[in-house]
Amino acid sequence: MHIVMKTSDALAIFKTKVRIAQEIGITKQAVSQWGETVPDESALKLLRKKPEIPHREVSEKIPA
Repeated sequence: MHIVMKTSDALAIFKTKVRIAQEIGITKQAVSQWGETVPDESALKLLRKKPEIPHREVSEKIPA
């Protein structure tokens, strides 16, 4: 199972890349390297903090 979450949706909830980074224990630079979608592991951590972030679960990883 993979989580598909848009980076823009995470930013809409947490407001800044710094806050996202602080919430899940990574650097702001790591968040800045995300593309259009949040990596699986980070998406899962964000959902544990804020389950209301728009996302979808898919059975297969979608190519980037």
